[in-house]
Amino acid sequence: MAQVHSNGSNKDAGMNEQPEAGLNDMMTGQLYMPKESDFFRHLEQRHRRGKIGRLFNYISIAVAGLALMALVLNVVNEAFGTVGVVNTIEPETLTDGRPLGALSSDELAMILADNAGARLRVLIRDTISQVDNAVFTRSTVADIVGDGDVDAAIADELLKNISREEQAGLLARYAGKTALRRLVLEEVVEQQVIASFPLADAIFNFEATKAEIEGPILEAYAKKQGLDEAKVGVIRYYSWLDGEFLATPMSSTPALAGVRTALIGSVGLMIVVILVSLPIGVGAAIYLEEYAEHGFVNRLIETNVRNLAGVPSIIYGMLGLAIFVRALAPFSSGLIFHYNFDAPDVAAVVERIAPVFDGAIRLDGQTIVSDSDLIDAQMAQNLVDTFLHFGTPSLTMQGNSDIRELSDALAAALDTTVDVVPVRADEAHDIDIRGNYFRFDVAGDAGLSDAVFDELMAKLARINSFAPNGRTLISAGLTLVLLILPIIIINAQEAIRAVPYAIREASYGLGATRWQTIWNQVLPAATPGIMTGTILSVSRAVGETAPLIVVGAATFLLTDPTSPFSQFTAMPIQIYQWTARPQGQFADIAAAAIIVLLALMLTLNATAIFLRNRYSIRF
Repeated sequence: MAQVHSNGSNKDAGMNEQPEAGLNDMMTGQLYMPKESDFFRHLEQRHRRGKIGRLFNYISIAVAGLALMALVLNVVNEAFGTVGVVNTIEPETLTDGRPLGALSSDELAMILADNAGARLRVLIRDTISQVDNAVFTRSTVADIVGDGDVDAAIADELLKNISREEQAGLLARYAGKTALRRLVLEEVVEQQVIASFPLADAIFNFEATKAEIEGPILEAYAKKQGLDEAKVGVIRYYSWLDGEFLATPMSSTPALAGVRTALIGSVGLMIVVILVSLPIGVGAAIYLEEYAEHGFVNRLIETNVRNLAGVPSIIYGMLGLAIFVRALAPFSSGLIFHYNFDAPDVAAVVERIAPVFDGAIRLDGQTIVSDSDLIDAQMAQNLVDTFLHFGTPSLTMQGNSDIRELSDALAAALDTTVDVVPVRADEAHDIDIRGNYFRFDVAGDAGLSDAVFDELMAKLARINSFAPNGRTLISAGLTLVLLILPIIIINAQEAIRAVPYAIREASYGLGATRWQTIWNQVLPAATPGIMTGTILSVSRAVGETAPLIVVGAATFLLTDPTSPFSQFTAMPIQIYQWTARPQGQFADIAAAAIIVLLALMLTLNATAIFLRNRYSIRF
């Protein structure tokens, strides 16, 4: 057999040059195939390496499963358990022996009215108010509750001018029974959870747990509160995660705190992220795959997109702080849309400046009339235009303008010149504007006194004192858009690239244009991959904390966000804030919030799997 192989090699050598290894084999007479013993030895080594690899995979899966199981068990153990509750005032003394749950909304509201005192208006502000806190005390009842059908007798009144019973009626009508019961427990009963034990202790060691709560823990609580004795109202199994936990806003009392505000904030962020990132990401992917020339520039763009996908999230937070929170503050705060801000109109400005001229400036229909000897009708019109300009926010007018800019504009409207001199508080002719003192010297023959100009400057500075706050839900959402946009672009590119080119050629052959082909053929086929990548990217954004902290998410917020321009918090921020608290009960509600967040993310992932399986197209 070796001879045959050698002869064959000689024939080949006469026609083609053989590699050196082949000549060596020919000269030594060795076979290309290994010996049978060597073959089985090598096969056994490969099988052994394969078994080691499989064993390593099994061990990795087991370790990961054990870690996940330990995490779930730890979270569940903290989210459920036993609590000991102490009431400063027993609820039965307020309800003639009836349980709080059996009371109507009107009865609960009257308990608050009888016991909360001046805090009743604060409770209305924190629970049912529809206006910004900055204008709450100046708003009418109808504006506060946001309902035009409120009792006409009190609709146009300030809240402080209506009776305690009427305030309680507002709470009863608009707060809801669950919220009122929580307020009674927090504000009147002052319910406190003095101890909480995890689920394992509640199941396996309940009697010892009960004895510890009723003994040393209760004594320590009474001593801390300066009480001769204290009584545990109830010791019971307790679930920190329930329907009330999902429907209740944040509270300083762990047993009464919930995740409603944070959950609404997270859902609002998801909506902003999806609505903005999906069209931009898919549009960029379509351009890069279907329109851009596949040359150096396109490769450079794709490389940078992939690099951006690996940038730490806190860097995007800093970018969002610089762009959306600060540079675009008039937009992200909603000021340019007059959100929570009433821009002055001509009538309001005339009413503001008329007292300066002893009422000699008035509005006759749409015309500004001046009967003053100091300014004519044209100057009055210029003056109103100046107030409107500096009192209405825009991308170029962000409030708190420089004093010299205000004085120059006011002087130009009055056709005069003014010298602005910063002074000390004890000097003559000084005027306090935003905590600093100035003297305004009007040109000698202008006809206007320094006092009149001072008063106009004070009113103009006041109307210009608004300041945009860009730390809103829209800023955080756009920051998260920047974070996941590279990932969406990459996933969308891969989904579009996976569509066979034959589909495009067939569409072109039938006379379709490039865009018709993309819209009617490529995108429907790529939709499952695009949607899967988008939802998985959004699920990552939902769990981000660092960018939200940088752009200014609130850590304690009692009011729900009602628009993209509202203050907000989110589930990761709430969990982080609770785990940083020293009280043990906050760790328990943090575990309950973790379960809610995991459920939200699993829902998103399940949706991605469903869309992939439901709309997938196989070629």
